[in-house]
Amino acid sequence: MKTFTSIKYAIVILLSLSSCTSLILVQKTYDPEIDLKKTPYKIVLVNLFDYTSPAIVKEKRENTFHTGIMKFTEGLSSSFSRNGSFGFLCGDSLKKDITTGQLTAILPKDSILAICKRHNSNMLLTLDSVNIFVDWETVVNYDGDHKEKIKNFYLHTRFYLSLYSVTGDLLKRSKMEESSLFESNTALSALITIKPSFAEIKGPLQTLSFKAGQEYVSKFYPRTVQESRTIYAGKVFKESNLYIKLRNWEKATELLDQLAKSTDPDIAMKAIHNLSVVKEAAALEN
Repeated sequence: MKTFTSIKYAIVILLSLSSCTSLILVQKTYDPEIDLKKTPYKIVLVNLFDYTSPAIVKEKRENTFHTGIMKFTEGLSSSFSRNGSFGFLCGDSLKKDITTGQLTAILPKDSILAICKRHNSNMLLTLDSVNIFVDWETVVNYDGDHKEKIKNFYLHTRFYLSLYSVTGDLLKRSKMEESSLFESNTALSALITIKPSFAEIKGPLQTLSFKAGQEYVSKFYPRTVQESRTIYAGKVFKESNLYIKLRNWEKATELLDQLAKSTDPDIAMKAIHNLSVVKEAAALEN
């Protein structure tokens, strides 16, 4: 998780997609998904998902879910602690009085107020539910003489959370999902699939769960993404595209304004398109 307030917007020219177009990347910053006032917050986490209950988690998988939840909590704690605007503590790592049917219910206001008061917090984060599972796909490799079937196994983690204000209002519900390729094996049969045991996934599970915690905290901060834009290339746009590469928006705009007035409708249309991309990039950088 990173903050981006000090990052300058950039635009980079990549390799030409063809002789007629080029691809540029525009860095855009968006407001936080969870946008709070700029005052210190102390967040208390309560885990409502009872991984010890046979009605919720299958027998012999309790340790796996415990590992995932603990690593998810570590991801939250390590990321929140990097910013002085947030304080974070785990108030209850396992609240056992929540039944299966209540996992998607909104907590009563009096419960929220009581938890926040007990932990001297002004915000409550609940871990409502967790899903950890393995699935697979079969891939056929064929080199002309030999056919081989490979089964790729994927580990998936899903953490469902609710964020409440100290007044008992629900602010945001989130699903944090992470997955990765866990194992690849030669398929002995198309009809038989031997999945990795839950005991085998502990290492990858820790990595995915920790990352999911970090990703949740990133919702509280501005985020920057790179979005692609296509501009027209070719001889007529050689000079204007050079100034785009140099991020000289003023000169690029001047040249494209002239090309947009061309009597050739094709050139004018392409220049207008390039001009719109330049204006967007210039606005983001200023």
